[in-house]
Amino acid sequence: MSELDKLEFVGREEHLNRIISHVQEPNLHVVLVEGRGGIGKTWLLRALQSRLNQVEIGTSEIIDCDMPVFKDAEDLCTQIAKQLYDYTYKEWLLQLRQLREDENRLSRIAYEQERRQLEKFLVDEINRKSSQQRLVFIIDTVEKLGQEEVREEIWKYISDLCHQLDNAVFIFAGRPSIARQILEKSFKEEELTYLELNEFTHEDVQTYILSKEEQLHFTLGQELAKKIIILSGGSPIMIEFGVEYAYREVIPDWLESEDIETIPDRLQKTGGFEAEMVRHITQLQTSMDRLTLLLSRIYPLDISDIANLLEISIEDAQRLFIDAQSYFFIKPVMGGYQIALHDIVRDLVEKYVWTDIDPDEEWRKRDSRIAAKYFEQKDYQLGPDKRVLEIQRHSDNSDKFTNIEFLIEEAKQHREFNTRRWLWNALYADPIIGFETWREVTDRIRRQAKKFSFVKQLVTIAKEFEKDLNPDQKSELIIFDSKIAHDLQDKSKTENEVRKLEVMLSEQSSNSSHQADIYNVLGMLNTKLHLYDEALKYQQKCLALVQGKKLSSAIPAVANQVGYLYRQLNNFQEAEKYYKLGWDAAMEVDTPNKGLTLVMASIQNNLGFLYGREKDYVKAEQCFKAAIDMWSSVESEREIAHAEIASATISIDNGNYIKAKQLLERALSRCDNKENDNRILCRAYFQLGLNQWFSAEVVNEAVWDVTQVEWDLNLLSLAQDALEESLKLAEKYGIEEELPGILHQTASVYWHLGFQRCDRTLQEQALKFNERSYQTSLEYNDTRYAIDSLVGKAEFDYYAKAYNRISDYARELSDRFQSYQNIHTLYFGRILRIEGDVAFQQANYDFAFSKYAQGIPKIFQHGGFGPYSIKHELNLLQKKIERLPIELSKTLIQQLKSQWKDHKALKEWCDQQMFLTRIRATKQPSSHA
Repeated sequence: MSELDKLEFVGREEHLNRIISHVQEPNLHVVLVEGRGGIGKTWLLRALQSRLNQVEIGTSEIIDCDMPVFKDAEDLCTQIAKQLYDYTYKEWLLQLRQLREDENRLSRIAYEQERRQLEKFLVDEINRKSSQQRLVFIIDTVEKLGQEEVREEIWKYISDLCHQLDNAVFIFAGRPSIARQILEKSFKEEELTYLELNEFTHEDVQTYILSKEEQLHFTLGQELAKKIIILSGGSPIMIEFGVEYAYREVIPDWLESEDIETIPDRLQKTGGFEAEMVRHITQLQTSMDRLTLLLSRIYPLDISDIANLLEISIEDAQRLFIDAQSYFFIKPVMGGYQIALHDIVRDLVEKYVWTDIDPDEEWRKRDSRIAAKYFEQKDYQLGPDKRVLEIQRHSDNSDKFTNIEFLIEEAKQHREFNTRRWLWNALYADPIIGFETWREVTDRIRRQAKKFSFVKQLVTIAKEFEKDLNPDQKSELIIFDSKIAHDLQDKSKTENEVRKLEVMLSEQSSNSSHQADIYNVLGMLNTKLHLYDEALKYQQKCLALVQGKKLSSAIPAVANQVGYLYRQLNNFQEAEKYYKLGWDAAMEVDTPNKGLTLVMASIQNNLGFLYGREKDYVKAEQCFKAAIDMWSSVESEREIAHAEIASATISIDNGNYIKAKQLLERALSRCDNKENDNRILCRAYFQLGLNQWFSAEVVNEAVWDVTQVEWDLNLLSLAQDALEESLKLAEKYGIEEELPGILHQTASVYWHLGFQRCDRTLQEQALKFNERSYQTSLEYNDTRYAIDSLVGKAEFDYYAKAYNRISDYARELSDRFQSYQNIHTLYFGRILRIEGDVAFQQANYDFAFSKYAQGIPKIFQHGGFGPYSIKHELNLLQKKIERLPIELSKTLIQQLKSQWKDHKALKEWCDQQMFLTRIRATKQPSSHA
């Protein structure tokens, strides 16, 4: 150990004692130490750590935020967890991995709930350890914590964390930042101590230098000491430079030879004392010089990194690593396994040294080329390391499972950090070529690993070099950023990206190579916002462009999107047309790859659903089978569940509940991971709930009104369970497009359970669910369920005999959704039937049957399903007729027949009822009871 390693703390004794005193105050939560760079904050923290350990206060290592790994509050918490128990760190890392994987899967509300649970875990662990002794956590360079746009959010998180601690203090040190403003708002005066470090006075500097001379057993000399006192301006780091150079006998010539009176003129020409001090680093003429320059750009570095990047032997790198730590401007980080420059020295080297020695940046680009190649090789090595651990995880016994999971997560974090360094250096070395590497790697991570928070970090790296990209690459970066917005759950971000791309589109020339991509992404973003008309407009423009360029491999996916949007807009004829267009284009590709096969399977599945809705069950099953075979051919087992759910949906509509149940159970069995399969599970449970509900009806031929229908309560409870599970998944994972339907059908099941059990609480919940369905449908532009839930309001009021509001619902349906009456005929027919039922209950038979005359053909046109099938409706109407006097029955049947003259099947039904009425007349009269 060199004499420099043994230096004791000098100066700032007052600050040091004040902090130690405050730390022991029971009400104190936070100490904030601020000062400009080089003022001595880090040295103060080192002395503080040593003193606190001496008075038996549990003190953390100094956690330095001046590392590229600190991207958010959770990264800081990871280092805090390391200071606690081994179990805490391992468990934290595993839960943090889950949180980050869930960031895009979960709805914003569910994500924040999970984040708070993770925060609570750490708080509980800190409080558990601090119950034995007071704990102090020391955090340095806090102004570097997180990316600039999220720093306010990070400090609010940290403030909330500190508030929950029972017997722990956080000491934060850094340059002036937003931290002080937020902390002072959050804490009372007795809970927060603020200290500002300023420059030493001349007297302080003189005392400081004398102490250094005494500790190092050497003498600066009176003249040299005087110069350093004057020129340092009281800055501890400048004093340290002077002491360091004198001790190592590499004092700049001018500092020794020139008079103090002439030196200021010299410094004015060269940038000042700090510029001269940092420039002199390059006069060391050793490998230490090269290492310092390297660390100013690429950090932190371990021994292996140094050997490879400086192209020296591992033995030389090890000696250099040890020697470097004897310099005051080199600091050990990450548990001492790596080193970095003090941030102020790094800034000064960038400002004064590189501009002098490398004006055209060729040296730095050469370093970055070497670094990019090295980190790329390291990235590929880290991949197999992680895979070996994953294999062990599946083969080892359960006792080792948690530890292997933890090691896998550490390997992932290490690889992500390495990937960031690889891509940053590749872009620095050559932005044009580096961007191609960046795009390939980042897009692969987005599509395959789906690590969207990590991808956002990589996008931030690319944006550093945006000005150096060519126009095409700049466009690609903007489009890629918009794709990330589509992948994430943030609605406002999605809306911003739409506006950004629309501006970009207006600025593009008509022959731009990116127009198709822009249209496609705009279509995707508008679909996410449930603006289906806008989405369709953009996807059709994209399709026209890829067709014009005869891109056979691109046409199927875009045509499939167009078909999907037409289906969302309830134009099944156009949907079928575009699905077939996509299929025909795919058939022109001689050798389909996996991606194209997946698209073709999706098209067949979508066609099967359409044919099923059109009651062409044979063609529907053919398409579902083809989709399953295609997904099987590329080993996409979980995708097969899509076809099974779609087929089950058609079976439910057709009343084949046993088959539907089998299909849905098979689909559920393919999903073993709720996080990855949440959409499939959500849809499967939704259809299972519908299936259980529809099959719960107890058949009773004597029933003449919907309120008399009885249900198997066990099956209805199973329906409730399945729908509630579907709703949990939709809310937790932000599956917005499914919410309106789930809410409405859950409302229906709650209502029937409550009605049959005479449970008013369940009925009240049903009303709330249905209202949520209505409002959500309007928000998400889901016309079908907006109409269905509005009809549901009328239905529930009919059950409750609140007849006076039903005409208002019918009027709202007509006013708001009149243009959809030929699309959603079932629901328009049902509202008319409900109005008829009200009139029937009030013995206003002429009005009742005028409503039936209008409503039943609409239900017949659709066919209905479950308790709303045309068969069900006609059976109830028949039973109503049987309750009426013979002559009135005949009159009303004749009125129906005359109004149904264009409906052959319904006219025949009227003839059947007339004959049955005549038979009834031969037996006994009936009256409405």
